[in-house]
Amino acid sequence: MVFRETLIGPRWLAVAGVSTLVFLAVITAISTPVVVGNVEEIGGWVIALLIAGFILILGAGLVGLDRRIRVSVSATHIDAHLSLFRVMHIPVTDVDKVEVADVSPSQAGGLGWRIVGSDRFVLWSSGSAVWLTLTNEGSRVIRSDRSEELRDAIQSVSQASPA
Repeated sequence: MVFRETLIGPRWLAVAGVSTLVFLAVITAISTPVVVGNVEEIGGWVIALLIAGFILILGAGLVGLDRRIRVSVSATHIDAHLSLFRVMHIPVTDVDKVEVADVSPSQAGGLGWRIVGSDRFVLWSSGSAVWLTLTNEGSRVIRSDRSEELRDAIQSVSQASPA
């Protein structure tokens, strides 16, 4: 690994994650006896939707509780993980230009992993970020507390890799 960084999100996100998990536990405790007692009336599709909703809400609560973005640069690619989920995987051969610039959640449309047109953002806060212009005209923006070091690592592996 050429570069590795872990960014921790704001504390309120952990509080939101815990609140979501508590809410899920309460709703599950209330609704489970009702659903189990009326399985024939409710139907399989509704039960499948309830289970899918449970899994999605559980995942959102756990992401909020973990609130970590992990960025890594290897000899072949750049990765960004939001908790357990890899949200960016960029081959270094796809990088056309690397710049350091400031980014804000308002530019990205919010916090976390964001999609705005052909651009992708991963950030927890405003500040210095690495803007990658890709060969396919899209861009990727990675917020970093060590932007210059991240930029230098990306440039070094981009120059070393065959085009």
